[in-house]
Amino acid sequence: MKHITMSILLWFPFLSFACDNCNVYLNLSPNDYKNSIGIFMRHREMYGEYNLLGEMITTRHAGHGNDMAFWGEKVVEKYFTYELRGSFYIREKWKTSVILPMVNNLQQIGDYRRYNITGIGDPIIMESYQVFNTKQDALSGALKQRLSIGAGLKFPLGKTNLEYTNGIPNLDLQPGTGSWDALVFIAYTVKWKFAGITANVNHKRNGLDAEDYRYGAVTNGTLNLFSDLSFKRFKVRLSTGVYIEHAQMDETALYSNELPFKHYDTGGTVLFGNGKIQVFTDHFTAFLEYQTPLKNSLNGYTQLLTKNKINTGIIYTF
Repeated sequence: MKHITMSILLWFPFLSFACDNCNVYLNLSPNDYKNSIGIFMRHREMYGEYNLLGEMITTRHAGHGNDMAFWGEKVVEKYFTYELRGSFYIREKWKTSVILPMVNNLQQIGDYRRYNITGIGDPIIMESYQVFNTKQDALSGALKQRLSIGAGLKFPLGKTNLEYTNGIPNLDLQPGTGSWDALVFIAYTVKWKFAGITANVNHKRNGLDAEDYRYGAVTNGTLNLFSDLSFKRFKVRLSTGVYIEHAQMDETALYSNELPFKHYDTGGTVLFGNGKIQVFTDHFTAFLEYQTPLKNSLNGYTQLLTKNKINTGIIYTF
């Protein structure tokens, strides 16, 4: 009971809404049905401002900040994830994807950089099945559709107990999450001539870590309209749309016959606007995506807000 109580006291004040630490980015492209190796970078910037009483005064999220180091300060957290990804078709409709992440997370309070955390993150293995695929080049003229479903597993390889002279960073800032997590997703693309729609939904169920703490289940969805431009040696796809993140409240398990302890200052929903450009050659795909929040609906009063998200990468297909 002692370690459970301490877990509640330690984690409750510091956890924020950081879905990048507990989810996976799905990049849909015309070359998804080819083998590929790529390097991805994901960045998320979060911020908040507190008065001298510890009240969050950024936008409408007012309340009492529990981290006393935040009081009377502006707080910025930056999450960088660098991923080596490989996707391979063992059979015609089955694709195996492996994601190996390295993270660099920063926390700054006023002009003072409190933490700069670097480490190996939690790897993910995903298996997807193409329900149907017209197989034509997705940048040519006829009507094309692709539908894929899949599932994945995240392994707790990243560290969750890194310590620094300034203290112990909270779990969001640590390289790993300490839990085995399951992921399912569905992705759909339809195109007519030079325009089309891409959509995907993924859901992640997080397990318990060594301290019986569980991140809330996360559901993300993207809906983009796109248009393709053809040039002599390459092709360009321009996309715009919306992206939504919804996370349930985190919880701490108590006893097997008791309901878990809910952390009411965690979880919520964020709606983003998307802008994306992709460039395709015969063997390479490069992309850059910018996401800006349109609406934050977070639980409680102490969570930092997302300022923006950036996703970019380069992929070699063969």
